[in-house]
Amino acid sequence: MPTASANSTHWLALTDWTLMAVSGPQAKTFLQGQVTCDIRELTPGESRLGAHCDPKGRMQLSFRALATSDERILLRIPRTMVEATTASLGKYIVFSKAELSDEGSHYRLRGLWGPQARELLTQQLTEPAMEAGQWVEHDGNVILTLGPERYECWLDPEQTGRLDHALGTPETGDPLWRLLDIRAGLGEVMPETQGLFTPQLLNFTRIGAVSFRKGCFTGQEIVARLHYKGKLKQHMRRLALTSGEPHSLRPGTPLYNEADKKVGELVTAAPDERSGWECLAVVDDRALEEVLRIDHTFPAEPLSLPYTVE
Repeated sequence: MPTASANSTHWLALTDWTLMAVSGPQAKTFLQGQVTCDIRELTPGESRLGAHCDPKGRMQLSFRALATSDERILLRIPRTMVEATTASLGKYIVFSKAELSDEGSHYRLRGLWGPQARELLTQQLTEPAMEAGQWVEHDGNVILTLGPERYECWLDPEQTGRLDHALGTPETGDPLWRLLDIRAGLGEVMPETQGLFTPQLLNFTRIGAVSFRKGCFTGQEIVARLHYKGKLKQHMRRLALTSGEPHSLRPGTPLYNEADKKVGELVTAAPDERSGWECLAVVDDRALEEVLRIDHTFPAEPLSLPYTVE
């Protein structure tokens, strides 16, 4: 994995994620009635994080959405969730004048992170948007700003080679990109955790991925009841591990306390620059004062998140 050094700039190939599209005259209307974010906020240059839930308020998929036109919305999802996304949204979309398609062959995903990232993109492509969550389009390429030195590029395959030549052969970037997501407190639904979490458990209400003003969506009654009347006893936390093995740190892996009682589940994990691991995990609040172990084996210590968890 490339070292997560803030002193160098990394051009990264991202293969763990892909794009799907909802297209057609009722694309926005369809998604508005299905997902947790307000699709009306997908104005030009704006993206939103969101989720699709089942009627019980359990997350079936998570995504970042942006609208390239009034009739086309792109959803950035984990590549392993393409089949699940097709199943989750597909059973509802048949009643709308909209269709769902896999756009993986139409884009190449790249990440650029580091102190020279903005300057390099301005020189080679176009000036990126200033604010996190905003995006610009140039010659069919989408440049999404994720932070002051972090950009995700959804590129036309025919233009990707030119940028790879200009910026250098891209590094294998999935572990580093996931680590940066972990440090930003951004959890995802994976096949192993589909139907396991509510949006609140993944802190989606803290990152602007749930709108309680938009009206009804699938699972809205349960999600809203938890928000206004419920008292969560679990929250997603960021944890550090001094050691670990990939096969033992898969999404959904249980966490245990000192008494060997299950107190949570792993959301995502990535190796860090210190030969250890960082992860996001949904954990019982009362267990934070105890020694936590993932899969009975690896001790984990809480780290901070960039937002408050209550």
